[in-house]
Amino acid sequence: MWDPRNYRDTDFGLEGEESFEPGDANLPYDADLSRPHVMTVLGPIEPDDLGVCQHHEHILCDPAALTDLEPDYRLDRIDLACEELESFFTAGGRSMVDASPRDYGRDLVGLRTIARRVPVHVIAVTGRHKHLHATRLPHALDREVLEQEILADIDGEIKPGLITFGTSLDQITLVEEDAARAAARVAVRTGYPVTTHAEAGTMAHQQLDLVESEGLAPGRVILGHLDRRLDFDCLESVALRGAWLSFDQVGKVRNGPDPPRAAMLVQLANAGFEDQLLVSQDLSRKSDLVAYGGGPGWIHLLERFTIELMEAGAGAPLVRKLLIDNPARALSILPR
Repeated sequence: MWDPRNYRDTDFGLEGEESFEPGDANLPYDADLSRPHVMTVLGPIEPDDLGVCQHHEHILCDPAALTDLEPDYRLDRIDLACEELESFFTAGGRSMVDASPRDYGRDLVGLRTIARRVPVHVIAVTGRHKHLHATRLPHALDREVLEQEILADIDGEIKPGLITFGTSLDQITLVEEDAARAAARVAVRTGYPVTTHAEAGTMAHQQLDLVESEGLAPGRVILGHLDRRLDFDCLESVALRGAWLSFDQVGKVRNGPDPPRAAMLVQLANAGFEDQLLVSQDLSRKSDLVAYGGGPGWIHLLERFTIELMEAGAGAPLVRKLLIDNPARALSILPR
């Protein structure tokens, strides 16, 4: 079984004493729960122990609303997930969030098995996805039950590290509104961060309006898939509210090429938002992952997109923020 305590991060070709590597870590899964921490499926860790992190991926899931017609979305092989994560580790990766909630076919036991086998911190989510998936489970319109469902997960044996909700293309259904409000209420109560699915990058402001109305600060929210619409004015308006901007379609050519994505990240950073930017790949199909015979795989962001960033004008400090420093802050649970 892989033990993450036996490994250290490598650098990315920086000069001299520069490194993307965080300082010496404490033993994992032994963080002080009264202080900010990140919850993995094996237990809590210090935020500084997170290392290079991809904050929005799909490791092990079976979203029935999709796989009934498109089996490509069924990621059900623990052995292949381990193989893909080992490649991610070799490329420098140290942590990954599986953004699959229960209605998207989440497998907590399987994620824990994977986390015990590979040298990568695995983080799960709780909550509901967008309408298509959320309505496959009961109580989709019962906000109190949804809150209790999230709290039960947080108190469970295998704990999630984030709360999630989703919205549909250019609309928020009543089901999605209830899930969003439940997520925000529990986040306010527990100090958990929230990550969202914003279909094709739409409804970002409306998502923030909902959670703010429940008392949750935008700075505790990661708005997903915003790189589906690379409009600077739109992205700037969201960033000005203090939320995290998730550029999580890296390497997915079907959702746009990488160079404009890298250029927009640099433009936003130069505009003063470098501390609110996150990058990931959101690989969700067999055909996305090398271990399943597809590509580009989870190594793409670290081996290729970092080069795109530097060619777009990003310096090493910005790349480190995107990969290490920002995820450590965005994923931190802030105890009440």
